[in-house]
Amino acid sequence: MEGLKGRGKGPLGGNSGFTLIEMAIVLIIIGIIIGAVVKGKDLVRSAEQKRLYTTWTREWQVTFNNYYDRTGWILGDTNTVDNTGTRDGRCSNPSVANIQSQLIRVGLEPPVNGPTGSSLVRTYTDSSGVSRTLTVHFNYNANIGNYIAIQGIPNDLGMAWDRIIDGEIDGTAGDFLYGAAWNAPVAAAWPDATNPPASANVAGILKLQF
Repeated sequence: MEGLKGRGKGPLGGNSGFTLIEMAIVLIIIGIIIGAVVKGKDLVRSAEQKRLYTTWTREWQVTFNNYYDRTGWILGDTNTVDNTGTRDGRCSNPSVANIQSQLIRVGLEPPVNGPTGSSLVRTYTDSSGVSRTLTVHFNYNANIGNYIAIQGIPNDLGMAWDRIIDGEIDGTAGDFLYGAAWNAPVAAAWPDATNPPASANVAGILKLQF
């Protein structure tokens, strides 16, 4: 019987478990891992928001300004693709064909086509994982002047761009505004970032210098 003493106390037969300290350490490690994953997703999203602004919206803004500097005209401020016709300082025909033709005729290239096959359209996956189609429009408003509207912009992206452009998230002031309708914008505060766009006409409104 003496030879049987000690049985059940080995690593497979013992009845000891994790101590509270060991359990706490495990939970802390799991929490750190989860936090790192979430933070990593946030960093990736932030980088994508900045990239999309720099390589697309900002590119259109620069193109608009370059066109004015070269010609003294407002891009799209005529209904004729050969850059003739009556001008009133407003973007009156912002169709893709008209915009691109007017640029090319004065030796300027429009921003490159993206994965959508159009220089005026991009896609973005919002914070809810929903893919959104974004469309650039040029337009004029008596209160705002000439502007670029990014139709279909989700709130999280609009708030991020507002921070990049104006230094703070305020859809009612600065050069980047929130508009419930891209073609008749009235500046308002950005809705909650987790909410979907209120309608297909929601837009970020980027004021233009000229």
